Amino acid sequence: MLNLLLIVVASYLLGSFPTGVVAARLTRGIEIRERGSGNTGATNSFRVLGWKLGAIVAIVDIAKGYAAVALVSRISIPQSPGLPESARFIAASLAAVLGHIKPAFAGFRGGKGFGTAAGAITAAYPILAPFCLAAFAIALILSGYVAVSAAVASLALPLAYLFTVRAFGSALGLAFDPVIFGFFVLAFLLTVLGARKKLRLYLNGEAELFEKLLLFKPRR
Repeated sequence: MLNLLLIVVASYLLGSFPTGVVAARLTRGIEIRERGSGNTGATNSFRVLGWKLGAIVAIVDIAKGYAAVALVSRISIPQSPGLPESARFIAASLAAVLGHIKPAFAGFRGGKGFGTAAGAITAAYPILAPFCLAAFAIALILSGYVAVSAAVASLALPLAYLFTVRAFGSALGLAFDPVIFGFFVLAFLLTVLGARKKLRLYLNGEAELFEKLLLFKPRR
């Protein structure tokens, strides 16, 4: 129990680092939560700060999730009962994403957590990253909207897990884990739930798109 508590608290604090807030204040002297969509994540940073700073925010946010799983989840208190790898992964991932969404260091107003979640999953299952990244990229050039792309990528996550376990499981020593599969399904549902307002805007034709990325430009 102490190990689990330590992982959760440390991962949450790591995820709480307000990358977008810090980048906006240091480089522009502005409060990013008062600009654009009001989120602190990479998407709003791209819109408000430009693509260079937006890319830096995205990389750092991804790194928060990656470090939570790759480093923090390995922490153990001596002589405390061990935890299954799946429990460590899930606890660190959820805590880091929660930290990004409700950061303790930024008044509990953060972003959506897509990048942090992507980093956490990549740390534990790097073979899934190309599938999800491809799904994200295809959805982005077709929709021009990050919320749609995130939903599609999160849907690809459990499907890619099933495919890789079946196709490459024996070669990679990767066995099907129903707990992990259930967690990936939950991640998809939480992504859709968290982005429901933005998805509704997109379906109603009211979303602000990244038109430069669109494969098929909308008619004026």
